[in-house]
Amino acid sequence: MNELLTTKELAELLRLNEKKIYQLVRDTGVPHVRIAGKWLFPREHVLRWLDERVQRERDVLVVGSDDILMGRLCGLYSQDNFPEALVFYSAVGSGNGLKALSRRKGHACCTHLLDAESGVYNLPFVHRYLSDQEHVVMHLWHRSQGLIVKKDNPLGVKSIEDVVKKKIRFVNRNEGSGTRVLVDYLLDKTGLNPRDMKGYDTTVTTHLDVGLKVFFGEADVGVGIEYVTHLLPLSFIPLQEERFDLVVPKDLWNTQIIQGLISYIDPARIRRLSTTLPGYSFKDTGNVIFSS
Repeated sequence: MNELLTTKELAELLRLNEKKIYQLVRDTGVPHVRIAGKWLFPREHVLRWLDERVQRERDVLVVGSDDILMGRLCGLYSQDNFPEALVFYSAVGSGNGLKALSRRKGHACCTHLLDAESGVYNLPFVHRYLSDQEHVVMHLWHRSQGLIVKKDNPLGVKSIEDVVKKKIRFVNRNEGSGTRVLVDYLLDKTGLNPRDMKGYDTTVTTHLDVGLKVFFGEADVGVGIEYVTHLLPLSFIPLQEERFDLVVPKDLWNTQIIQGLISYIDPARIRRLSTTLPGYSFKDTGNVIFSS
């Protein structure tokens, strides 16, 4: 029979005080049952839970912006280090990624957020979302963002103004994404109302999804990275070169798992993936641009 530990016995096993055990129940889901108002902990399940957590400590969770190259680098890292270590990449958007990082729901965050007031990428948002945490910001690469249209641009789209004024069907990115921030910035800069854009509320979560919507005729135009138009037979009208950075909590920066991932972020490793990466620039890749 699975032995049931009391709160005191579990505290002794884990070398914690009893108050910390209640916090573990609330925050981490340590296996437990409540019988007659008393917390009890199945010893066998607790030991398995501890073992699973030890195994997960070798893995890396990257959150934030969707990026095809980052996804491929994470895949390369997992292939090279399997089964000892894996990278899990959750592309929830730059802003949502920073929110997740602020709640310690990730080890690192990819971001490309343009601050409308200063014209600076990422740092104003990083300082805002992580104001109570020390962090390190490392530059990954620059990307070319622009309008993704049908091959040879049959509608003659030249700008975001054309999309609005000609009522061209648009596909947008999800809220919290850096591309959505860029779209709103460009609309505001030209004095256009987002509600006048046909399809502004039609959203997808990745750059490739934008390209597929245009390719299959479900939309006429979207905003995304140039690289997509080399994966699909589409055309590209550049709008902005953006800085794409990696944010890491400072207390994790020198850990083995983070430095293992960082070792893959250099042009030599990247060239293992492809000899040509259109729309990307690696002139400052790997530079630490901020450390609090």
